[in-house]
Amino acid sequence: MMWRWWIAKFIRFTHLLIMIFIMIGWALPWLVAWWIHVILTPLTRLHWRFNQRSCIFTTWENQVLQNEHIEDHEEGWFVKEMVEAVTGWRPPTLLTRRVMAIWMWIATFVSAYRIAVI
Repeated sequence: MMWRWWIAKFIRFTHLLIMIFIMIGWALPWLVAWWIHVILTPLTRLHWRFNQRSCIFTTWENQVLQNEHIEDHEEGWFVKEMVEAVTGWRPPTLLTRRVMAIWMWIATFVSAYRIAVI
């Protein structure tokens, strides 16, 4: 059904916006963005741990499209999809997870630092 496709696209677009915010939220010029970033990023990591290493947006997209859960649809899957779409190269899962963890924690600390020095 066409409505499922549109809802899935909306979920994917929202997922992309959140991913971009988690990546660059520290660089935005607003205090409220840093606060949201400092809260959202650790909550995202916790969410993955308590949701079988899978993002709720991936779960929702699969449910809307009536896709079965695939083992590869876990932490880092969406990032691998985006990297592959832009570069044509699909990074390995372990590399993706490590880079994501390092980037997310550094970015969170930068946001926290920016809050602290105001």
